[in-house]
Amino acid sequence: MPELTPNTEKSELARLHAATCLSMTQFINGHQCPKLAHMIVRQLNLLLTHPELEPVSNTRDMYLQLLDHWQKIAAQLLEQRDARKAAIVYH
Repeated sequence: MPELTPNTEKSELARLHAATCLSMTQFINGHQCPKLAHMIVRQLNLLLTHPELEPVSNTRDMYLQLLDHWQKIAAQLLEQRDARKAAIVYH
């Protein structure tokens, strides 16, 4: 297995950031499902725990704010889905 260099880790961080941005764009453009929201939450958690992310930085603060926002979205979508399932059961 190749040894990770700082450039490799930073490019990994950049790829993860780009993938997270793409997922958020897909969600905003109409693919609004709980699974995608959950994946975004997972990606943000990976970004926040990445070893190359500075412990105190504006970027970290931004990821924390985004994580809070996407956790709320994911929870809301799950509630809506469960409410639809309950409505179907009772009709």
